[in-house]
Amino acid sequence: MIAACLFQQSVGYLLTSPAADHRVVSRSGTVSMASPLADIAATSKAVRVEGDTLKTWDIGEQAIERVQLDITSDGRPCHAEVQLWHTPAYIPTKFSVYTEDGKLRPVTTVIETPKHPKTVAVYNTGPGEFPFMANVANTGLEKAVKSVAGEPSTHVQGGQITSYTFAPEVDSVQICLSSADIGERNMKAKIELTQGPNQVKQTVEMYCSSGYKNPFYIVMQTPGSVNTIRVINQNNVEFPFDSWVLPYESNSSEDASKPVLGGM
Repeated sequence: MIAACLFQQSVGYLLTSPAADHRVVSRSGTVSMASPLADIAATSKAVRVEGDTLKTWDIGEQAIERVQLDITSDGRPCHAEVQLWHTPAYIPTKFSVYTEDGKLRPVTTVIETPKHPKTVAVYNTGPGEFPFMANVANTGLEKAVKSVAGEPSTHVQGGQITSYTFAPEVDSVQICLSSADIGERNMKAKIELTQGPNQVKQTVEMYCSSGYKNPFYIVMQTPGSVNTIRVINQNNVEFPFDSWVLPYESNSSEDASKPVLGGM
């Protein structure tokens, strides 16, 4: 558990509301729909997290309902464990993430923080040779799940694996998991980004105690060709969730950017 290990190495940061204006992320290409992400690098200073070190961000204002987390590196791998602390005994959201190259494929996610008090903890589980930069900021934007409202979703039963393959025109992909419409149950899932013959480039293993209050949203960069994203429901059959896996940025408006759904 993060809370129990290396707490003496943790450093806390206080989050407050941002300035009135904020900028939407704009990398190369076209964003496919209303973005729930902001360019927090322009408004908030990232913090260097050394290997085997914990950093925490205290979300001081009760009105802050969600924050954006960015993890980047100078090109080295990133291994991190992220938790949302509500109380010392209650962790409504947690996930571990690995990315092969934190510069080419950074971690960009939205963490819902509906309850107060709340703290975001980021633990670099990698060795000392693999530090990364972490940035946690309040964007003031709407729920990420609203950005996919009206888009087709996939109902993923417990134990089910679904896969999506994207054409080279797609620069990045957004993944949103929620159980709001199926009983507000907890979610336990694994998300994998592979390229070529099963080369794993990025993985996320997440748990949310309530898929309604704490839906999961992440954007994965997909440079190159033959990118496949697998969504695996690691829970029992009684705990399904809805999954949206959609292009986020693309360099073409052609139908080739649409995912090809597979799985079993």
